[in-house]
Amino acid sequence: MYYNVKESGARIRLLREKAGISRHALAEGIGISADALRKIERRTNGGRIDTLVLLAEYFQVSLDYLVCGIRDRKENGSIFAGLKENEIMFLFKMAESIKENMVYLKNGLF
Repeated sequence: MYYNVKESGARIRLLREKAGISRHALAEGIGISADALRKIERRTNGGRIDTLVLLAEYFQVSLDYLVCGIRDRKENGSIFAGLKENEIMFLFKMAESIKENMVYLKNGLF
């Protein structure tokens, strides 16, 4: 899980378009320049953390979603029901490790 500037910018643009707001109006609403927002949306620059927090608050989404595309972990299905946040994070880290090691299956090494 990491900050993918391109995917994050695409999510921000999609959220803005779904809300029916212009780039200029959104930029003004969160206190940045329209050019800065354009660069984030067009995936030229990543957003500063304070800008990303403002965008997450504006669109009422988590920072996890905005930055990494992860929806609310507690809503990812009943498999996580009743688990604490640190237990859920542990499971996600295990899943990431498994995914990274899938190359061995793909290459016939197992």
